[in-house]
Amino acid sequence: MTVSNYNTTASSNTAINGVNISEGMSPSDVNNAIRQELKDVRDVWNDKEWFLLGSGSSTVTYTRASSTSVTINADVSTTYHVGRRIKITGTNTGTIYGKIATSSYSSPNTTVAFTFDSGTINASDSTVSVFVGSTYVGPSIPVIHDTSLGTSQILPPSQGAVKTYVDAQVTAQDLDFEGDSGSSNVDLDSQSLDIAGGSGITTTASGQTLTVAGDDATTSAKGVASFSSDNFAVSSGAVTIKDGGVVNAELANSSVNYGGVSLSLGGSDTTPAFNLVDATGYTASALTGTIGNSQVATGIDSAKIADGSVSNTEFQYINSLSSNAQTQLSGKLTASNNLSDIGTASTARTNLGLGTISTQASSNVAVTGGSITGIGSPSNNSDVAIKSYVDDAVAGLRTRIIAECATTANVNLTNGLEAGDTIDGVTLVAGDRVLVKDQSDATENGLYLAVSSGASSRDPEHDTIAELSGGMVVVNQGSTNDNKIFLCTTDSDGSIGSTNITYVVVTPSNTGTVTSVGLTQSGTEFTIGSTPVTSSGNITINVNRISATKIGSGTTVSDTEYGYLANVSSDIQTQIDAKSGAGFAVAMAIAL
Repeated sequence: MTVSNYNTTASSNTAINGVNISEGMSPSDVNNAIRQELKDVRDVWNDKEWFLLGSGSSTVTYTRASSTSVTINADVSTTYHVGRRIKITGTNTGTIYGKIATSSYSSPNTTVAFTFDSGTINASDSTVSVFVGSTYVGPSIPVIHDTSLGTSQILPPSQGAVKTYVDAQVTAQDLDFEGDSGSSNVDLDSQSLDIAGGSGITTTASGQTLTVAGDDATTSAKGVASFSSDNFAVSSGAVTIKDGGVVNAELANSSVNYGGVSLSLGGSDTTPAFNLVDATGYTASALTGTIGNSQVATGIDSAKIADGSVSNTEFQYINSLSSNAQTQLSGKLTASNNLSDIGTASTARTNLGLGTISTQASSNVAVTGGSITGIGSPSNNSDVAIKSYVDDAVAGLRTRIIAECATTANVNLTNGLEAGDTIDGVTLVAGDRVLVKDQSDATENGLYLAVSSGASSRDPEHDTIAELSGGMVVVNQGSTNDNKIFLCTTDSDGSIGSTNITYVVVTPSNTGTVTSVGLTQSGTEFTIGSTPVTSSGNITINVNRISATKIGSGTTVSDTEYGYLANVSSDIQTQIDAKSGAGFAVAMAIAL
């Protein structure tokens, strides 16, 4: 029935069962829309009991949630209320009837659960149609259309019609109820509501009257009870015993026995009330019997004795005392032993077996958990040395430092001093001390410790300028620096990170044979280039050949011309003159 798909907002209706009815529709669509609308209206009126309401203003989708429930994409909990009869149709479900068991809205859906007369919603139907029963109760005389009369007449209904109508209405109704816990309902055409009594309550039905009565209370059953105003007070349902509401005569037991102590409780007892917490002012004659060890609980807390200032632990100190405690203490305190009557230190030492200070020096003295103070700096070989004196002495030894190796060039301190790296031919092991002396940034120089991986850090014993300044570092290994000693020449008043740190080699000394020295020309002399050698020793200069241009000042003699001097045995000019005379004579003879 597509009327349920129509919207109560006129402008929202743009089609009737698939026929376009928007502005500018074709004439044929006008005819088809009117015809379809008439069909829809007729279909609705053919079934006046069941209605496919949608949301009441537009269409909705009934989506199967389970075999007994659906979800509806709108808030329809008011229309689809608990107890309303329903009819569900589906392709595979067929037609089944029942009533709404629960209905609740949680945006954006209303979840409706059903109790079916028989059958369930088939799992193959993802959507179904949910019709609700008509809530029309009608006038006292329904309108009946009788075609035999030719027109509609208002006629009295038959008994059968009335019964059918009433049965249909009753069948569609039930009575819902709730208790303090739980809820239920009664089907009015097939079930009766039973109001059951409970403990102390009886229910009776007679005619049209239901009586709920409270039973009288007994010693074995709960019920309604009254209280004597002489003994009890009742206010807002609370019952209390009045002061003096119970007298001795009403007590079943005429005496009370507590740990061997008997107290009479009869009406004729003249013994005053006895307070076990504070019995001050009462004599033993007021009690029957005696209180012995068997009546006293084990371990009375010390706070309950006297004023409570003595603790349980302190009470235990009197254990095993054989006589008066003060007498025993006085006997133990011999004046000469505890020095209480000694006026001089020498007498005290004698009583304690310490002797004099001079004789005591030959014995061992142990001091545990404390310290000896007030001693001055030692002046004799046998004097005790104080810490500040030892620290000063050790400070003088710190100038001699052992390093495993030393750098020969700049190193990357972030990863260049890791275990396995090589410095001057030495493979580092984590913990090795390395002298870093050749950094491009001289403020980074100093003593470092090799690490397993990552950046190295300064040796914690040499991480200030004051600790580095004047320090002599002995290098254990290395291709270049083996057994060399370096001196830190940086002033001690600098600071790490801003002061350049420099090292110079102090050993080996400049003695022995120097095998290679650079030479440069200076005028007509040869001088040793670079740093002059100032120490004693032999310097060997190996000159293989001196070019002719290096001899004399502004000479034009070539290397070839110098070669002509080969085999000259005496003064060159003398030999030339002698040779020239003999040659002239020979030449003249040939000419003649």
